[in-house]
Amino acid sequence: MVDVPVLRLDGVWKGFARGGVWVSVLEDVSLEVRAGQVAAVVGGRGQGKSTLIRLATGMLRADRGSVSIDGRELGGLSDGDLERLLATEIGVATRAGEDLLNVHDYVEMSLAATRAYSGRERERRVKDILAELEISGCAGSRWVELSDWQRVQVEFAQAIVRRPKLLLVDDVVDGMGLDQKRAAMDLMEGFAKDRACGVLMAVSDHVAALRSATVWQLSHTKLELMHQDPDITYLHQRQQDQAL
Repeated sequence: MVDVPVLRLDGVWKGFARGGVWVSVLEDVSLEVRAGQVAAVVGGRGQGKSTLIRLATGMLRADRGSVSIDGRELGGLSDGDLERLLATEIGVATRAGEDLLNVHDYVEMSLAATRAYSGRERERRVKDILAELEISGCAGSRWVELSDWQRVQVEFAQAIVRRPKLLLVDDVVDGMGLDQKRAAMDLMEGFAKDRACGVLMAVSDHVAALRSATVWQLSHTKLELMHQDPDITYLHQRQQDQAL
């Protein structure tokens, strides 16, 4: 069986027109994330991390190059197919939040994007993920009532509740302390191991990329490989555990 990356960017270019001037954001960017792996892209603000994440979701189209999810090239999919892919196989955690809904309804909304779940199933999944992340007590709270760390937990909850193949994390621990960055990595490692999903996080500093299997540096439109340890793949570890 061919080991297909859950996410692959191959020679991707992306730019935008700003004030009548074309500004290149990403140039010839390539990377791979595999199931059961936590990988990180490190870069300062304005370096293109969020653009890279949005390209991985299919919400943005590459100007050149290709973006593939589980072997499917996004450029060849219709808008409807992209929406279904995003609703079922990709989880996205940002710091956007939603203050119009309480935590329970915000997490459930992630499941309501597809009609694959009954109301009872949605309720069970929301209850289970809030309990797993130890935020059941926040179910009736709104965004403004949450601490910064609780907001991170809620964002992970709404992203992972659909059991995606790929989890994309956009700078959710920016400005937080070391203990919170370690706790976020603990959660992502757990998702990779227990759910066999691939995780790609965009972070502002190397401390937040602790223990990642692969780390790239994004600077001035270019992506440079800084660290790679192919042995850190939690899917393989889970398979070994199950064989014992």
